[in-house]
Amino acid sequence: FPTLRPSPLLRRCMVDALLPADCSDEHRRLAVRLSGELGQAHLFEAWPPAGQRDADKTQLLAQLATLEANYPGGLAAYIGSARALLGQAVRGENALEGWTPSVPDDGVDLQPGSPEFAAFEERGLAEAAHLAFAVPAGGLGERLGFSGIKLA
Repeated sequence: FPTLRPSPLLRRCMVDALLPADCSDEHRRLAVRLSGELGQAHLFEAWPPAGQRDADKTQLLAQLATLEANYPGGLAAYIGSARALLGQAVRGENALEGWTPSVPDDGVDLQPGSPEFAAFEERGLAEAAHLAFAVPAGGLGERLGFSGIKLA
């Protein structure tokens, strides 16, 4: 059976039924765009009706609006880049093929134990509370059929 896609008007009505009553026009337009032209309707599939968990919905929409405003090309470019990278991974292509790591022209070569190293280390440790880390899994890949790095 073909997949039925709601018309833009129906999509807007479906999204409106989920959004907080005090949702800004900017957030409303972004939610409709995400659920339609950007193909991200799955973001809203588990949302309860308007009036429930509205603070969480507003927080997510604010984060998405920040990404839209700050990512070069907005969310459309971000999603396009993600799809391209995932496509390369599926085809077994290395997205970094041909790249060579190098120290930037304005980079600094720090010597462990030097006062400059200690100053940069102190500054870095102060920022560490704002970091997130992804821990890749290894293994032989018997179950997955893939012996490379696995990110969860």
